[in-house]
Amino acid sequence: MPCRIGITTDPDRRLQEWRRKHPGLRRWRILGRYGSKSEAQAQETLLARRHGCEAWPGGVGPETATWYVYCFEF
Repeated sequence: MPCRIGITTDPDRRLQEWRRKHPGLRRWRILGRYGSKSEAQAQETLLARRHGCEAWPGGVGPETATWYVYCFEF
């Protein structure tokens, strides 16, 4: 089953966006919480490689904020 890892400052909003794109979305989970976009981006990259999941650098928002790394299967 394919998986996706990403970052966001608003997990609830992002989950709803992904559900529209992937109606079969399952196993949504938050993998970590970070105080900066840079930290979250580094973890996203590391975890995507480790678990063989899709990921694209990005994420809209300020550098200093509460950032979440999330994962789901589709």
